[in-house]
Formats: sequence, structure tokens, C-alpha cells
Amino acid sequence: MEQTCIQCQAPFAITDDDLAFYKSVSPTFAGKLYEVPPPKMCPDCRFQRRLMFRNDRNFYHRNSDKSGKRLVTIYSPDKPYVVYDKEEWWADDWDATSYGRDVDFSRPFLEQFQELRLQTPRCFLFTSNAENSYYTNHALNVKNCHLIWGGGMDEDCLFGNFVTFCTNMVDGLSMFSNQWSYEGIASQNCYNCIHFHNCRDCTDCIMVEDCTSCQNCIGCFGLNRRQYCLFNEQLSEQEWKQRRAELGSLTHNTIALLKNKFDALKTQVPHRASHIYASENCTGDSIYNSRDCTNCFDINDCDQCKHVSFTPKGITTHDACFTAPEGLEMSYNVCSSLGGQRMLFTFLAYYCNDTYYSQECHRCSNLFGCSSMRNNQYCILNKQYTQEEYEVMAGKVIDHMRETGEWGEYFTPREAPICYNESNAQDYFPLTKEDALAKGFSWHDEVPVEMTGEALANIPEKIENVDKTICDRVLTCKDTGKKYKIIPQELAFYKQMGIPIPLKTPVARHLDRLKLRCPRKIWERPCSKCQKPMYTNYHPSRPEIVYCEECYLAEVY
Repeated sequence: MEQTCIQCQAPFAITDDDLAFYKSVSPTFAGKLYEVPPPKMCPDCRFQRRLMFRNDRNFYHRNSDKSGKRLVTIYSPDKPYVVYDKEEWWADDWDATSYGRDVDFSRPFLEQFQELRLQTPRCFLFTSNAENSYYTNHALNVKNCHLIWGGGMDEDCLFGNFVTFCTNMVDGLSMFSNQWSYEGIASQNCYNCIHFHNCRDCTDCIMVEDCTSCQNCIGCFGLNRRQYCLFNEQLSEQEWKQRRAELGSLTHNTIALLKNKFDALKTQVPHRASHIYASENCTGDSIYNSRDCTNCFDINDCDQCKHVSFTPKGITTHDACFTAPEGLEMSYNVCSSLGGQRMLFTFLAYYCNDTYYSQECHRCSNLFGCSSMRNNQYCILNKQYTQEEYEVMAGKVIDHMRETGEWGEYFTPREAPICYNESNAQDYFPLTKEDALAKGFSWHDEVPVEMTGEALANIPEKIENVDKTICDRVLTCKDTGKKYKIIPQELAFYKQMGIPIPLKTPVARHLDRLKLRCPRKIWERPCSKCQKPMYTNYHPSRPEIVYCEECYLAEVY
């Protein structure tokens, strides 16, 4: 069936398999099935809506509403929330059911949920087992990390998004198991690499892309098991070492010259349609060890998923993002929820089952419209019910939400905990303030951060000419004009790697990395060699030479 998105007016298809999935995840209460209806928004707008609820990288100072302790939190001080430190939030001296209330069937249900959410305590950040890593968020088991936004099992990593099992990594996006790496994107198992993208098992490389098991390569694209190459030209070991010595320590001017020549090379060699490895019947990009997944990005070990991203171990789940590290099963339209089954329309629900329209609830089951609950079950709007009472009342709530048009859609922007430009939606669906407000989204006017220290007008080109006093100086981003500083751990990394001090803020560099990736969208276009139709995230109007998987493997491998 064909639908028209109620937000962007774009047409989109709902298949018979989609309808079967919606029915399979529909809840049953008191013996009656309450079917989940087809979505009213297209997949892109549904993704944007979910992203509006997650703030990875915007930090503020405010005081705990319980102890008065000074916090670094994702909630700006002007937000009308009750915010606790993590230990305070998990303490046993408060009970989420004390905020419970009856359902008012004369009013929209989500309006009542929002009133509840405004009163219940929120945790200041979402980290677990973070050692010496205070300025991180959505991070698990990290040590000596700074400004890692979404990651786990990392050590000595700085400035990265969706970074897992990495050590000594700076400036990364969607990185897995990399060491001593800088400016890496969508790569895994690489060591001592600089400016690399979509690479696997590479060592000692500079500015390489789509390379696998390569070593000592510079400015190379699409190589497999090669060594001592310069802009895809094979050199002897002695020739390569001489050319590398001529480069010396990298400067921004050297990097720019390499990039210009590298970009010219990329127009002449074939690109693979998508980066899908050890997977079967999948479409999307950055997919590993998965099966029967459609329109998915940055996933691994997933099975029968659709419109899923930044997710490991997802099973029979549609429309989910940031469900790491455990993934979900039989779930639909969720964000930042993980480790459970049959979750519908949730945000920040960890290890929950049979949970609907709930936020920041952990290790719970059978919840409907609940907020900030821990180890609870059979609750609606945080009010405790018996199992029999819960099933009867939950069915009545769905009937009411059907009448108000709320059932089957994600939370509205009114329930988003942050403003549009604070959320991850701004990264993938950037809007100006005027456009955001015109769409009815909220906007946070940024307050410049005060930094102490003398301004540094001219940053030395070579890292050898930089000493530790730079950490006391204030730098100015060449793109945004915003102020930033270099921390000692960061300086030590640059010196070890022989790379120059960055000229932009960490956020500006993050946005640059996002622009280097293809859109999170799939198009059909013919293979540039065999003309067979294929699915790829290279738009048909783009000039790259794009091969289907069969032609690419025959050409490169």
C-alpha cells in the first residue's frame, strides 16, 4: 500500500511484510489484540522524530535538584526538569510510583504523560562504569575518555561518536576496535591510521578509503592486501620510505595537498555500492554479520530488522536507533532502548519487556506511559495496578489513544526532552532556527562558554613546535569562531602521532565527518560496469563510478 507522509508529504510504501510485522508486535490485553496501525510518517521522518529525543554531545552545568551538587548534564538549566546525579537517581530513598496518577480519559494521553515526566526525576547523564570520563554520555565501560558520545569498552579515546572497543583514538565516527587512530570513519580493526574511511584491518596508513588489510599506504582508495602504495601506485619499500620521509610531520597544508590529489584519484576508480560484510539479503551501509535486514546502517549481528541504525544484536525489530550494546527483539519505533523484548514507542528503556510509551525506565515489564521507573511492573502513568487491573486499563488507554490519533505513532516533539538543535536530529536533518520554529520544533539559543587563558592567534604548523603551554591558551575555531582548548591528553596524542593541532572545535570536526559519509538513504541505480540494478546510498545523480558487489569484488579482489 502507498502512503503519503503527513510531515514531508513524500510518498512511501508499506509492504505486506510490514503489515505482518506490525501485527506480530501488537500487544494483547485481557485476551484482545490491539493492533499497531501502519505509520503515518515516512521512514526518514520517523528517524528524525526519534533522533529529536536524544542529546549526545551538548553539556551544561546545573545543580542537582536533590542534593544541590554541581552537575555536568545534558539538560540546560532553563529546562523545567527535576535532575538527579546518577547515584541519587538509583538510590532507594525515592519511589517512582509516588508520582502515579489516574488516567483522565477526557484528555490526550501523551499530554498526561508529559505532565508526569516533568515531575519525575531524570538522570543527569547516561553512562555506566565511566572511570575518569566525566564528559561522556551514553557511554559504557570507558576509561580516560573525553567527549565520547555513544560508545563502550573504550580507553584513552577523545571526541568520538558511536565508538566501541577502541583505544587511543581521537576524532572518530562509527569506529570499532581501532587503536592509535585519528580522523577515522566507519572503520574497524585498524592501527596507527590517520584520515581513513571505510577501512578494515589496515596498519600505518594515511588518508585511505575502502581499503582492506593494507599496510604503509598513503592516499589510496579501494586496495586489498597491498603494501607500500602511494595514490594506488605500487612502490618498492625503499621508494615508499623515502616518499614518507619527505612528507615529515603532517601539517594542515600537507594534509590539504594530499586530499586534493586523493579526491582526484577517487573519481577514477570504482566504489562499492555498499559496505556490507558477511551478511545475507541486506540493504544499507556499514552492515556486519547480519541477515535479512532492510535499510539499515551501522549494525552488526542483526536478523530480520528494518530501518534500524547504530545497533548490535537486533532481532525482528523495525524503526530503532541507538539500541547498543544489547539490541532489541520484537520491538518497534524506539530510541536509546536496549536489551529487551516487545518494546513499542519507548525512549531510554533498558532491559524492559512489554513496555509502551515510556521513558527512562530500567529493568521493568508491563509498563504503559511510565517515567523514571526501576524494577517495576504493571504500571500506567506510574500508578501501580494488579496484573488483571493493568490489562483492562491498558486496553482502555489504547482505545482512548485511537480516538485521539496517538496510538501507533512515536512521541510528539512536545514530549522531546531537549530542543531540536540540541538533539541528534540536527546532525542528520539540519535546520536553521527559523525553519525549526516554523515546523513547531523548539530551539535553544546557545550561550557562549567562558574560557580562561590568553588567546592564541597563530597555531604552529608543525606539532614539534608546540609545547605544553598551548593547553593554557584559548583557540578560535576557523569555521565557527567559537572558543576551544587543547587538553594535555590530547596534546600528547598529537605529538605521538605526528599530526598538527586541529583548527576547529571538536563539534565542528564531528560535523565535518558526518558530511563525508553518504546519506543514510538507499536508491536504486545501475552498476557502472554491468548495468545490473543495485541498491546503494550513492544517489543516481552522483558522479562516482559505483559497482555492484559482484563486479567490485572481481575488480578489486
